[in-house]
Amino acid sequence: MKLQRSYAIQDIASHLQSELEGDASIIIDGIGRIEESKPGEILFIAGKQFISYLDECKNNCILIPRAMNLKPSPSQAFIRVDNPHAAFAKLIAFFFPDQSFDPHIAKEAFVHPTALIGKHVLIYPGAYIGPNCSIGDGCIIHPHVILSEHVSMGNHCIAYPNVVCYAHTILGDNVILHAGCVIGSDGFGYIEHPDGSYEKIKHVGNVIIEDDVEIGANTTIDRSVVNSTIISKGVKIDNLVQIAHNVMIGEHTAFAAQVGIAGSAKIGARNRFAGQVGTVGHLSTADDVIVFGQSGIAQSIDQSGIYFGSPAIERGKEMRRIYASQQLPETLKLITSLELRIKELEEARDNQKTS
Repeated sequence: MKLQRSYAIQDIASHLQSELEGDASIIIDGIGRIEESKPGEILFIAGKQFISYLDECKNNCILIPRAMNLKPSPSQAFIRVDNPHAAFAKLIAFFFPDQSFDPHIAKEAFVHPTALIGKHVLIYPGAYIGPNCSIGDGCIIHPHVILSEHVSMGNHCIAYPNVVCYAHTILGDNVILHAGCVIGSDGFGYIEHPDGSYEKIKHVGNVIIEDDVEIGANTTIDRSVVNSTIISKGVKIDNLVQIAHNVMIGEHTAFAAQVGIAGSAKIGARNRFAGQVGTVGHLSTADDVIVFGQSGIAQSIDQSGIYFGSPAIERGKEMRRIYASQQLPETLKLITSLELRIKELEEARDNQKTS
């Protein structure tokens, strides 16, 4: 990927406050992946599995771990850093700084007279800001965002197109809501009557999203029946995730796409759920839990660790179970052959007795 201008690698090393070795004359005009490198790009190695790609790197600068025992070829330069992935992310922000914006309220936007708008706010055409809303300083509200009544948004938040925040939603500072996500819709709550019909349970609670949370496109977070559905500080949620009513998500937890958290679940801090993990309702997880993709959490997890399977159990046990199940066809063949051999031996014994 081409950059808007070229950089001397010594300047890049200085920006990272790191050591440079190799060909210092290389000029960087692009940023890319080591698996498909092009001359002039800066790249990074995250682990030993990527070392084999170095042979294809010509006229490149590569970020590598400080402790990795490698030397650059004549057409390469290395910058040694503690965490190459983190350094690469820092360079992306350096090469592609956020664009400044002209704070104003578009005349095609609707802002209710009772709404409070902070300083340096940009509200695009087609946005709707309802009664008694509060928007903090430095926020950006994209087209067709809807903030219903009594929505509170902290400072430096971004709501991308078609975001909907239902009434009484509370957003902290530095919250990012990606396109199409819905915050505060009614939870899936009904009373089932003896005749099989349903009566809707009115949801009068709200959703609270704390500071530094990012929520992916088309994710939905339901309001609580009473009190609040809570997404704690630093949580990162991918696209197409469903968070049901009365759920509490602990600080700095991360969910990949298509995770589903059922009602009244309490997820601990620093949990990591891979794609398509699902939970039943009214359970809890400990802090520092990792759950592999497509796992189903059917009961509370009381200890930190890595879990896998449906129902999710400790990863090592599930891997042994999978391995054992893969041996079943051969095991059944062996059992069948042993049964036949036993039958032959029994028949031979019986014949010997009668002779």
